This record gives sequence, C-alpha cells and structure tokens, in this order.
Amino acid sequence: MTSEGAYRQGAGRRGAVLVFDANDRLSAWNEEAEALPSAGRLLIQGALPETLAPLFRGLPAGHTVTDWPLSGGGFVRRTAGEGPVGEGATANSPTAGGDLSGRLFAAASHDLRQPLAALSLLLGALEGRLDGAASGGGKSAAGRGGTLNDPAARDLLNAMGNAVQSLRGMVDGHFDLVRLEAGLVQPDIGAPVVNGLLTRIALDAAPRFDGRGLRFSVLPCSVRVATDASLLERILQGFIANTLRHTERGRVVLGCRRRGPDLRIELWSTGRGLLPEQLRTLREELQRLDGAGDPSVIDLGLRLACGLARRLGHRLEVASAPGRGTMLAVLVPRAADGADEPPALAESASPAGVNVMAPGEDVSRARVLVIEDDPMVLEALGALLGQWGCAVIAADSVDAALERLGPAPQAPDLVISDLRLKGAMNGIVAIRQIGKALDATLPGLILTGDTDPMRLREARLSGYPLLHKPVAPMALRGAVARLLGRERLKS
Repeated sequence: MTSEGAYRQGAGRRGAVLVFDANDRLSAWNEEAEALPSAGRLLIQGALPETLAPLFRGLPAGHTVTDWPLSGGGFVRRTAGEGPVGEGATANSPTAGGDLSGRLFAAASHDLRQPLAALSLLLGALEGRLDGAASGGGKSAAGRGGTLNDPAARDLLNAMGNAVQSLRGMVDGHFDLVRLEAGLVQPDIGAPVVNGLLTRIALDAAPRFDGRGLRFSVLPCSVRVATDASLLERILQGFIANTLRHTERGRVVLGCRRRGPDLRIELWSTGRGLLPEQLRTLREELQRLDGAGDPSVIDLGLRLACGLARRLGHRLEVASAPGRGTMLAVLVPRAADGADEPPALAESASPAGVNVMAPGEDVSRARVLVIEDDPMVLEALGALLGQWGCAVIAADSVDAALERLGPAPQAPDLVISDLRLKGAMNGIVAIRQIGKALDATLPGLILTGDTDPMRLREARLSGYPLLHKPVAPMALRGAVARLLGRERLKS
C-alpha cells in the first residue's frame, strides 16, 4: 500500500485542516479539507477566511471549528468532532477529531523553541565562563569558593545541555508528526548531495554525543540522491535521537554505501544491541502501514522516521547483535546524474572517517550584527557571542539594526538573523537589505525554529547557512568561524 493509501485508510481519525498565512490568506490544506462540501470550488491558494465560510456550514452535529494562532502570524483552522466531515458523513461515523495536544504542538511549535533556544545559548555562555575560570580567566571564581572550578558543576551543566537537546527533539518530533498526520507534509523531490545533509547532522549532533562521552564520526559522501533534503534530514535526526537514547558508551558512525540503484545511509552504534526477539519485534513495528507504533518498542524519533520514509517512498532497515550494537539505515534512490563513489562504511573497530569534534576556533574581535525579534533569544545570543569576544550589535528588526549601526556605519563582519521576523520581512531579506544599505556583501547566517519544509527550502536556496533552534553553542561557533574566515581571524 502506498503512503497515500495508508493515509486514506486512517483518515477517519483526523479532521479538516486549513493553514492561513500572516496576511490571512489560505496557504495549505489536507485531504479532509478537500472532502468538505464545495471544497473543489472554494479551496484556492490565497483565499480569504470569509470566502471559505460555506465549507463549515453543513458539519454534522457535535463538530467544532477551532482557530489556533501561529506565532509568526496567521493561524490554523481545524474541524473536530464525532464523525468525518466530508460528503456522506453521518453522526455515527468514526471519530474525525484530532488530538488536542497535537494541535497545540502544531500551533505553538515556534514559540516553544524560542525559550529552548535561549536556554541552550545561555548554557553555552555559562560553559564559557566556567572554562575561563578554570584557565584563570575568571575575575572572581576563587572569591566564590571555586564554584566555577567544581567538576560537579560542569557535570550538571552538561546534563542540563543534554536535557535541552532532548526536549528540542521531542518538540520537533511531535510537531512533525502532527503535520505528517494532517497531510500537510508535501515532499519536494530534488537531487541534493548527501554530504550537505551529513555536514548539518554532524554540526548539530556532535556536541550532543560529546556530552555523553561518545565518539561520533561522519564519513563524507558525494553522491546525489532523489529525495526531499529537509525530510531526509529529519529521518536521520530521528535515527540520532534513537541512538542517543540507547547508546551508553563507545562510538557512533554515520556513513553511506551503494546498494544497486539506491544509496544506503547507515548509522552504526556500539552498545547493548538487541536480542533476536527484540529485533524481530522492532522490524515488525517499522513495517506497520498505519504508522502508529508501540511506544514501548519504537520511540518518537523512529516513529517520525518511519512516517517520513513512507511519505518519501524510502525503506528503513535495522540490524543488531546483542553486546555489539545496532545499525539503522534508510535506502534512498540515487539521482539520475549520480556522483562520485562514496567511501565504504568502515566496519572495523577504527573507522577511517572524519571525526567530528566540537569546533573551538577563535572568533574574538569579530563585529557581529544579530537580528532577532524574540527578546530572550536576542539577549542569549548577545551573551554567548560576547563570551567569545565578539562585539555584538543587537536589534529586533532591520530598521533597528540600521539605527544602531549609526549614521556612517562600518559594515559588520557577519549578520546572524532569525528566519521568521515580525512583519513581511524574513531573515533572508533582512540580511540582503542590510548589505544593500551598507553597499557591502555581508556573510550571513540564518537561525530558525521553523520546521515548515517550504520555509526551510527557501532558506537553503538563499545560499546562507542554516542552523536550527535550539542550536548547540559549538555548532554555532563553528559556523561563525567558517563564515568569518580563518585568514581574517589570524590578522
């Protein structure tokens, strides 16, 4: 059965969903919405809410229509009640209402990520203070009884960072599952080079593995694949989340190998591994068509990976041996134009790949403009960059940024902007507007708490590097260092 067929079979569990943008224009809808009376005539991109009112006039008794505001503007309109909302619906039909907690996650995802992002950045700044105190750079560490030099304090800090990253994974996973089940995930198949995905995964995951005392290695791969890059990245993030949960010691290796017309992207981890019965049960869960999964067997990360793989038509595989470890893999078709042969995934005790360590390049003396409309995140970014020795100009909009740069401004070395800003301007436009106003080509970095594939594709097509909130401080530092350029930093 195709993913579309599986969706229709379970459609009775979901209501109609319509998404409106910041200008109150219809931007997306699911299959249940297409089953509403007159939907074929009224469901048009850009339609206003008032023109869609006839869609909801003939709902069965007990059905409700609820609007959930989105933090960046716009809202989600959803039906819920006992029975489907399409033509031929009766009051005794199966439940169509969605889960309330899922709708809340969908509506509040961006808002939930903002305090998480601030907390992650502040933890990075605190870690920098701790490192400075340990090396004698702290101004008053000794006067406080050496608290910042206490190894137990560092352990607590690492545990807090791991908790933040775990919570981020759950927020991302729940939100993506809601969108997947609502039929709002529409793949955009391209031919991305796998190495770009692996690099982003490495930047995001390396600090998390390092905090667990695990060695994380990524093997480069120059093959192009036929897939949606954003959704494939989410599948690999699901693998990472599952591996972090179940790997206590040793190493984790991410790499690729060709298998006929496909590229097999594999994540190997040492650890307890699975008993034959456990492995058989897990494989059965991965093959379920309804995507529900038993939480005692398949966790959120793998549930999401399964759903996205079905939507893309990719296949998941798992292998494991007790006492040796586990391998998770996704098989992705290679693009027609192909690319170079990927390095073979080493199965020996010492893989010959590139070890991804937390970057520690010097970024001091850099002049960095930060544009972020959330005060918590803006303050946290300023604190972390300042801890690294950067001169920070902080603003919540382009106008504020130009005002703070002054009447005869010196161009900043780097602009870091949130993707979703207040009003019509996004971070991509903001960076370009600043460069145009200063008559300079400025390096830019986009931060985002958004998981909408359309927004993420727009960000990646802009040419600016993209990091997801809450970003790991060392991933941010590495990206900043690369954009500033080592030659400038040495001068």
